[in-house]
Amino acid sequence: MERERHNINFKPETWKILDTLKRTQNKSISEIIDDSVKALLEKEGYGESYFRIMSSDFCDENENSELTGILDLLTADDLKVDETRTISL
Repeated sequence: MERERHNINFKPETWKILDTLKRTQNKSISEIIDDSVKALLEKEGYGESYFRIMSSDFCDENENSELTGILDLLTADDLKVDETRTISL
């Protein structure tokens, strides 16, 4: 899996926890963070469709706020893609 390098700041106590988890789970801190984000997304029910819609640059701040409110009401079943179709314009 390809990785990118980023700088990130943590509270000292958070870093101590990550460092301890690194040793006890025999994983890199990057893997621990990746796994934690994945678990959070599953727990909160966010899917790929949610992030595609939220990353759109076509909305102004008010439209984005309105869409966010609507998307936050969606369930995991609402975000599940049952079939895909290609539409040519």
